Amino acid sequence: MRVPGWLGGSFLPVMLLWAPALAAPAYHPGFTCPRLDGADVLATALCADPVMAKAELDLEKVFYAHRGQEGAGAYAAIKAQAVAYDAALRNTCAIPPAGTPGAVLPAGAASCYVKITEQQAAEWAKSLSGPYAQEAARDIDLHIALQQKLINAGYASSPMLKADGIYGDGTRTAIKTWQAAYGDDQTGALSDDEVPHVEKLGVSRAVRWASRPPEPSLSSDTNAPPLLRIFQLDMLGIQRPFLEQMTGPAKYVNHYADKTTAYTYMIKACELTAYEQGDQIQGYGLKVTPACSVPLTPFIQNSTPSVAELTMGDVSAALNGNARPVADCLESCGNAANPNIGLMEQGSHAEDYVNIEVYAPVVDEAALNAYSNWHDALRKHETDDYILNGKFNCDGKYATEGLHAMRDVAVKEIFVGRGESGIGHDINAQCKQ
Repeated sequence: MRVPGWLGGSFLPVMLLWAPALAAPAYHPGFTCPRLDGADVLATALCADPVMAKAELDLEKVFYAHRGQEGAGAYAAIKAQAVAYDAALRNTCAIPPAGTPGAVLPAGAASCYVKITEQQAAEWAKSLSGPYAQEAARDIDLHIALQQKLINAGYASSPMLKADGIYGDGTRTAIKTWQAAYGDDQTGALSDDEVPHVEKLGVSRAVRWASRPPEPSLSSDTNAPPLLRIFQLDMLGIQRPFLEQMTGPAKYVNHYADKTTAYTYMIKACELTAYEQGDQIQGYGLKVTPACSVPLTPFIQNSTPSVAELTMGDVSAALNGNARPVADCLESCGNAANPNIGLMEQGSHAEDYVNIEVYAPVVDEAALNAYSNWHDALRKHETDDYILNGKFNCDGKYATEGLHAMRDVAVKEIFVGRGESGIGHDINAQCKQ
């Protein structure tokens, strides 16, 4: 994603016109091809030779990692390196300078160009460390695909920008925005540990609901598994007898003070809860296991994996950081039940008021560490009453610390729909006291 700036097209003019398809990638420069004016024989060659274009992209990948690591204060020196390299390369490979009338590419210049470009990329990579070194070593196709993921998910400054392999200022900002939504440190560079989580991104919820038709619903597909049929948008607002054609009768029934009734069903070994208000089912909860999972595509975004594959950080990033971290208890919880930590997002009018909640009971190591770290962050600043009364769920003062603490915790329970789950009801009650 090239951002107009100090380069101004004077060096490394290659951009990849990327489409997130499964076909083999084709590498092209970002300027119009072919170059009919013949102003630069090298640019003309790059239009015609995808091997040369890929070598150039691999160099730009390292060059912009170098630029990102060194920061704005080093831009002038980095530009000088780039200009010197461009002149040296043309001299070594006998490629005429830009603007030479009637110039032709000498025999062997293309292979020379690829060789020298690869050597220069390796040389520049020596000065890189940490996530910038990991970025530079990454395969160019994955490098560009990650950039496209950030664009599709709404993290780029403009949805019209295309992934081109250039991690300039716009891409660095997009990465930082995603890292904040995921709960990670905002370095502006994608580490190898972060790559699998960016790969889970699809089209953002807001973009999808605003500009794309809904995906075909599986609710009427009698051949589809029951859970896939149930977790569909058009299954909100239905009558309970229609639901029970798929689930059978409820195993448990619980009544809440707000006139919500929760019906718990066992579908094979999967525990599903349907929340009924009046005579309509308004939401669904699911205890998540590898065998009891659903894609979140109808409710969050295209290409979202099944919820059993997601962490709290993944869900937060999928919701563009709009979900608030919560816990039903962080101190003096008693022995009645395991406390829960999680995320809650209230759906807007544009999202048809569909709310999302995800939780994890504090039982395994990741959840226990997250629980302790968030509690310790609050303890540094707040009183017993603040923590005991759950005010951290309401004022958002420690949302960043909460999300950072729980970003690697796997989702174990989900609610989607209008209204709230039983856990969500208890948490929201704390904010109404």
